Amino acid sequence: MSMTLIDGIKTVTFHNGVLRIDCIAAGPNNEERPSGTLLIPANQARQVLQALVNATQELEKRLREQVEQAAAEKTTKGGKGAN
Repeated sequence: MSMTLIDGIKTVTFHNGVLRIDCIAAGPNNEERPSGTLLIPANQARQVLQALVNATQELEKRLREQVEQAAAEKTTKGGKGAN
């Protein structure tokens, strides 16, 4: 299995029953360069895109919880040192 770094999306097109997502990555001097194309069959596009949305929402939730936990720990440690 190969891995492709994606820093952004250049274009999204639908042609011949295939959703094509042209991806870009930052090259030297922060120049955009093509990094690959996602090819998703039309009959799978909804499921694939929904899975990406769900995964992103789950990651956001976990990050938010980590930030809240770190803030609570910092407050607790700060409160103990004041006594």
